[in-house]
Amino acid sequence: MRAPIGTAIIGTGAIAETHAAAIERTVGLELVAVSSRSVAGAQDFIDRHRHGWSATDVRARTLDEVLRDERVGLVSVVTPTGTHIDIGQRVLDSGRHLLLEKPLDVDLARTLEFAQFAARAEERGLVSASVSQYRFSPAATTVRNALDAGRLGQLTSAVASVGWWRSQAYYDRADWRGTWAQDGGGALMNQGIHTLDMLLWFLGEPVRVHASSRRLAHERIEVEDAIAAVIEFASGALATVHATTAAYPGLATRLQIMGTRGSAVIEHEGLSYLHLADGTHVGDMGLQGAGNQVIAPNHACHRDATSSASGHARQFADLVSAIRTGNRALTTIADAVGTLTTIHAIYRAATTGVAVELAEVIASPTSNPYRVGAAASGVQR
Repeated sequence: MRAPIGTAIIGTGAIAETHAAAIERTVGLELVAVSSRSVAGAQDFIDRHRHGWSATDVRARTLDEVLRDERVGLVSVVTPTGTHIDIGQRVLDSGRHLLLEKPLDVDLARTLEFAQFAARAEERGLVSASVSQYRFSPAATTVRNALDAGRLGQLTSAVASVGWWRSQAYYDRADWRGTWAQDGGGALMNQGIHTLDMLLWFLGEPVRVHASSRRLAHERIEVEDAIAAVIEFASGALATVHATTAAYPGLATRLQIMGTRGSAVIEHEGLSYLHLADGTHVGDMGLQGAGNQVIAPNHACHRDATSSASGHARQFADLVSAIRTGNRALTTIADAVGTLTTIHAIYRAATTGVAVELAEVIASPTSNPYRVGAAASGVQR
């Protein structure tokens, strides 16, 4: 029987608890080290959570010590967004496999360079990925399989909505939150990114975006707490994307995919609606939401990743498989770059008030200065 892959977590914020829980439940992994801005901070994290772990020798370490520790084979990075690439490069340079929390980074130009760096590391046998836990849900797998089999027909449109709530205290607790330099954006970059990622996985290549953003319910932040966008895809399909952290008390994430032969709705991580034609006829006026073929819609899914480790555990299991077999991970750094490029295009469109081509963003990947649209339009909170 193979020994488990020693795994280290870099960073001890809220999402680190999810990563620790996911590592604990993933066959083939063992948590062996935790690093924070200080060894004392890492030790405090270990002391607070060790009672829930089967791992018996989890050590508080500096980043340098983690990258010298022969027990460590996989490193999970959950530090502030603006530090991801610097740490990720060091991890791959040290010969360890890598998982980066979302977003990949705040700087798109550096991210594009990092994708090439990660591709070269992959040629040396190193697995690297960015967290895209929603792609691993049973609901997403069901819809993806139906798409691959052509059972939804031609995809025509989609609606992605993330109506979450974050209090003012949430932003005030960490000075990097709500900043362009370290958080990289607001409701879209940090809360809507996973639903957007799944939308792109289903609908394919985005080519053009239109967008508008606002900061309406929060103070002392630079970024948006509400944003709406329209994405045009290479296939001709259209999608609307909405994200907010000003929807008290927090609503379900919802992704609605619509095609000429079928439609699907995913809420949180549950498949709440699916109808595939498969030779049936619904009449000239359709069923208008009736005819759900899902036997038992799952409405009891978690609110976000800090409440449940199930999605992260599925992604960790995929990483173990990739490391053991030499196959590619289901989600790659290149996938994360595509999602981040789309977010930057949306922010650019919201800042300028004009449509933005994805090709323009890739050709000129400047990250700043973005601004919230309300500042340009004179809308007052």
